[in-house]
Amino acid sequence: MSATGSSSGSSTGSDLPPWAATRAELGEVLVGLADVQMRSIVTTRLAPAIYMLCVAGVAAINVYLAALVFGYSLVLGLIWLLLIMPVLFISGVVVVRVALEVILSIFRIVVYMESLMDHVATLKGQTETIMDRTEIIDLPRIQFWKPRRRRGDGSGEGRA
Repeated sequence: MSATGSSSGSSTGSDLPPWAATRAELGEVLVGLADVQMRSIVTTRLAPAIYMLCVAGVAAINVYLAALVFGYSLVLGLIWLLLIMPVLFISGVVVVRVALEVILSIFRIVVYMESLMDHVATLKGQTETIMDRTEIIDLPRIQFWKPRRRRGDGSGEGRA
């Protein structure tokens, strides 16, 4: 499914207008969301929307808290609005971004591991046939290390 998605994405960029490419991408995401057996990963495609929803949520929480603080006092509300709210908003966006990037990194690792396991399975089949062929052939043994025997010249063992 990803191979068809990438090839259609490159052809839609030159043949179709941008709204049609966006509509095709949305169609693929909806098909992925309908996949109840979870055969395809849709989260990576939904990441920008999830990020924007979380940023909007952080902003809404900050506005709500600012309204509550303005209800107590005008001075505290202004202090909240000018000092505390920007710091909380930026730190909330940073936390959301880091969390989302960690999750996306885990998904990418899973995809790379699946690809690596496919390559390992291919290599395993090839190396077993090579090993079977080399067991038939009697290859000469080459000895790289020859132990030296010490003569009884008293070079180290006889001295105390």
